[in-house]
Amino acid sequence: MKRILCVDDIQANLFTLEALFETNYSDKYSVVTAMSGKEALEILLFQKIDLILLDVMMPDIDGYETAKFILSNKKTKDIPIVFLTAKKDQDTVSRCYEVGGVDYLSKPYNEQELFVRIKFHLDLIENKRVLEIEKKLSQDILDMQDNMVIVSDGSKMIKINRTVNEFFKFKDFKNEKYCICKHFVEEEGYFHLGFVEKTQQWIDILLKMLEKKDVLVLMKNIDTLELNSFDIKAKKFGKDFLITLTDITSFDAESKYNEHEAYYDSLTNIYNRTKLNDLFSKQIQKAKTYHNPFAFLMLDIDYFKAVNDNYGHLLGDEVLIDMTKIIKSNIRESDIFARWGGEEFVLILPSVDLKKAEEIANYLRIKIQEYDFAEIGKITCSFGLTLYKDEDCIDSIIKRADVALYDAKDAGRNKVCILS
Repeated sequence: MKRILCVDDIQANLFTLEALFETNYSDKYSVVTAMSGKEALEILLFQKIDLILLDVMMPDIDGYETAKFILSNKKTKDIPIVFLTAKKDQDTVSRCYEVGGVDYLSKPYNEQELFVRIKFHLDLIENKRVLEIEKKLSQDILDMQDNMVIVSDGSKMIKINRTVNEFFKFKDFKNEKYCICKHFVEEEGYFHLGFVEKTQQWIDILLKMLEKKDVLVLMKNIDTLELNSFDIKAKKFGKDFLITLTDITSFDAESKYNEHEAYYDSLTNIYNRTKLNDLFSKQIQKAKTYHNPFAFLMLDIDYFKAVNDNYGHLLGDEVLIDMTKIIKSNIRESDIFARWGGEEFVLILPSVDLKKAEEIANYLRIKIQEYDFAEIGKITCSFGLTLYKDEDCIDSIIKRADVALYDAKDAGRNKVCILS
């Protein structure tokens, strides 16, 4: 049952209101009366009131001041106030709303309209209370999630969970940083704003990528200042988007370690034969699709067996490491460099014709020839070179480069031979 506080300095007016409530709605409302603003404030201190019917013209404290006191108190500020007054001028009506009244009725009022207004405002308060409960419940559900959960309109965050606040050390992160996408670190293999053109929305690009594969992002951890990996998911949520970020830093590190073990040579830290075959196939497909030529180099350290026999395998390994560094520091990032096995290495040179490839091979040959290897001195390499041709496959390219390499060996070593 809802409790209605009726405040009026005229006893007859209060008597009339009590009679109306008792006659029509005794099962829904109970009435509490006060004959002054002061008395009303005292009642509010000790009783729970759901709605106030407040007269404007009263001695001592008028209705306006009484409303101000009520709405300034944390305990009573949400109680709806409906003004009842015989004054009908525009200034009175305006002041009623200015001081915080939710409604206004002039005396004499229509009884049916009065109860319709009371029900409307009580229902409004109840609906607001339900919404607040639902809002808190939804927030509690979000906060129960260990992963980051964000509701976004695509440009700013509308709702976040505690995990987001804890990661970024903000009490109210959404007001500090308006979009989570601004924190995506740009690095190969991860989604970031570099994928998004000026005319595009980042969330649209992300959704398209998620249709084809899992997507990862990198963000800096405020505590450790290290980069954390997150598996990001997004879906349309009404007119907004629901975004989740699951921290997979440990799994990602393990995955990278396993990938490195699987695809990189343990001694020289360049691609191994397994990874080379994968990249080789992609390069051939690209050449077929875009008619973009590439050169293939196979190189072998001259008399490397003698190095191992005379200086031992540890120094032999140092030679392989140093030679790898020489080549890596003198090729492009787009070039593919791999260890073929033993003292043999291969290079794929994209978008290079035969003449340019020969210049590169001789440049590398001279760089190696001029280098002083610790305790060993000078070492040379022989090179076999070929160019991709239509209908080529991995085996046919390697076979030509291998023949060219043997030609370089037969020609006296430390040479570049070509088989086109």
